[in-house]
Order: sequence, then C-alpha cells, then structure tokens
Amino acid sequence: MISVRQERMSFGMGPGMDGPFTMRMMMALADTDNDGTISLQEFQTAHERIFKAMHTNKDGRLTFKELQNFMCGTMTTAQQQTPAQQYQQQTPAQQQ
Repeated sequence: MISVRQERMSFGMGPGMDGPFTMRMMMALADTDNDGTISLQEFQTAHERIFKAMHTNKDGRLTFKELQNFMCGTMTTAQQQTPAQQYQQQTPAQQQ
C-alpha cells in the first residue's frame, strides 16, 4: 500500500508541501478580494485556472498523464516547444 507521503513524492511534492505555508499560499491565490475568506466563486475560479494550466491537449478532460506532467514540471505543450520541435511534429502536408 502506498502512503500519502509516497504518493506526494511520486508527483514531485516534497514533505514541505502541506501545512501552514501551503494554506497561506492557497489563501493568497484564491482570496482575490482580500476579505480573508474564499467565496464559492473565488474557489471555482482558482480551480478553473489550475485545470486550464494542467490541461494541455484542450480536449475538455484532464488525463492522468497531464496531471503527472504538471505536477512533475514536465514540459509537453506546444507552447513550451521550440518552433523546430513543433515543425517536426507536423505531417508533410502541414509543413508546406
């Protein structure tokens, strides 16, 4: 059985990724009106931004691989590729 700590480590999250620091960071990012609380709208907006950042193939569904790439910092999106890499992934018809 894999522990929560081992699971976090498999996603590149060290032991310091929980606790008071993370709570303060989450509050600072989500509490956009700085009233000391997170409304449902603020909560949904923050999670939508996270989803969009993880969701690289834009098919409307988040895959395990997209989540893993995001958590581990793997660069896989077209925006993170050089023009030469993007060109190499095109079909011959697209390259013309």
